[in-house]
Amino acid sequence: MERSGKVMNTKILFGLFVAVAAVQLAVPVSQIWKHEDILRTGTVYKFKTAPVDPYDAFRGRYVALRFADTQAPVRRGESLDRRATAYVTLRPDADGFAQFGELTATVPATGDYLRVETTWGTGTNRQFRLPFDMFFMDESKAPKAEDAYRQFGNRRGGQTNAPTYAVVRVKNGRGVIEDLCITGVPVREFLRTAAAGK
Repeated sequence: MERSGKVMNTKILFGLFVAVAAVQLAVPVSQIWKHEDILRTGTVYKFKTAPVDPYDAFRGRYVALRFADTQAPVRRGESLDRRATAYVTLRPDADGFAQFGELTATVPATGDYLRVETTWGTGTNRQFRLPFDMFFMDESKAPKAEDAYRQFGNRRGGQTNAPTYAVVRVKNGRGVIEDLCITGVPVREFLRTAAAGK
């Protein structure tokens, strides 16, 4: 009788182990699937980058990005506190760059939007933080990408001819950076061309 109890306990423990392992695997697999789905089927927008702090532009194997003009008016009749979760509507301009519409506390019924966190604001406008600010790269190429991004991303005001921007796929409030472009050229191609020209 005692032996069958131990066997039963072992089976229960094994079953619990399998269940916990399955849950632990399901969470990252779900995140990866969502990320890949956005890259495959999300709407493409270009987000202009802003000047970066030259001492904090790069941490590890990614380029830290800042974006220009991350503010929008709050929808009429609504108010948003600092650090509130909000949704900003998007539309492309004639060149495909993202234009922010309005901030709202509820998920927009139509169109593309991003889930953001408000930071501060005055009057009817609020600043917000985009849900993406890192572009991951191969460790050997990242320092060169950082240097190029700093060189071309630090142009204050006059980026209209050859801007530095992130190509982002947007779907259901989430955004995934697909590429980083320097002077309008994908960063990997930019680095290859720069290396070939030396």
